[in-house]
Amino acid sequence: MHIFTIYILFCIILLARGFSSSGKHTVYQKTSSSLILMHHTNDSDIIEEATVFTRRQVLSRTAASLLVGGVSIASSPQQSLAAASANNEVDKGMVSQSKLASLLKRIPTFAIVDANGVPYFVVGEDAKLTSYFFTSYNEAKRILDVAVKSSDKAIATTKKEIKAKNGKLTKEDEEEIGINPWKAARITSVPLDLAVTLSSKGKLAGAYFRVAPSEIDIEDALSTDGSDDLPEGRVPLFYIEDMTISNGGAGGVTEEVSPLYFQKEQLISEWQSQNKSKSKDGASSPDNIKLTELFATITEMVRPGGTDKDLKTLQFIAPKDSIAKAEKCKKGEPFRLGERIVVL
Repeated sequence: MHIFTIYILFCIILLARGFSSSGKHTVYQKTSSSLILMHHTNDSDIIEEATVFTRRQVLSRTAASLLVGGVSIASSPQQSLAAASANNEVDKGMVSQSKLASLLKRIPTFAIVDANGVPYFVVGEDAKLTSYFFTSYNEAKRILDVAVKSSDKAIATTKKEIKAKNGKLTKEDEEEIGINPWKAARITSVPLDLAVTLSSKGKLAGAYFRVAPSEIDIEDALSTDGSDDLPEGRVPLFYIEDMTISNGGAGGVTEEVSPLYFQKEQLISEWQSQNKSKSKDGASSPDNIKLTELFATITEMVRPGGTDKDLKTLQFIAPKDSIAKAEKCKKGEPFRLGERIVVL
């Protein structure tokens, strides 16, 4: 691929990702290689302290992980949490592996794949080959749309530059420039339990998986937390202390759960529906929204030796419209492990 094309695509994708200085993507030539999951390193950083925390302390403490390195849960990279727990159910935490899997499985994420379900990987400035699970369909679509359009523009600019310099564009020039690899891409749905499992394993055969919040959710998290940046791979969750919602439990029995939202706007909407009288008096939104982090919260839920029963009431709330979007994404081939498309 022509060096000018590489440089332009690098700049555009870096800006498009929307992760501030943490979102690092670049684009090169399309290649394919196998992904052997058995060869990997596990960069787990599981919290092992035996300290007892209340739910409030847990959520407050995990918010700090938004600004530090990742935490993970121990499970096989070839399996979702549900499969891992079925094979080796060791429920020493307040929330069992199987219960956690059921909580995460109902939350869809969205990945960019080809017609056969093979995921796309890109190389960032940090030289890490990475594939993303987006928590929002709209964010996945935004990234894909920008990649397609910007790649088309970069390729057209390169052709124009070569023609102006050489007087014509040869077949060899066309082959060197290449085609737009993103035009063969589409969006598919992947349950959060599998996304978390793959993301928490660190480097897998030279590549990484990351769960990625939307640009809007990142901005909301930074404004809530007062921070300047969100490290890549961290997923903010929004909540209000002591706020609960009714949820259908086992056997149709209604239970009260403590919701954790991926979208701040969705949390505010629920609060407003519960506080209509306050809204009439002028309080249109809550002033006590708190922030925590997905992987740190998961780790605390399954931490061996935990005693805080309030952790059992936590429930992750799927982003608005994501379940409906996920159903539409199921029309094509499902997400496929074992292969990857590297866009450099």
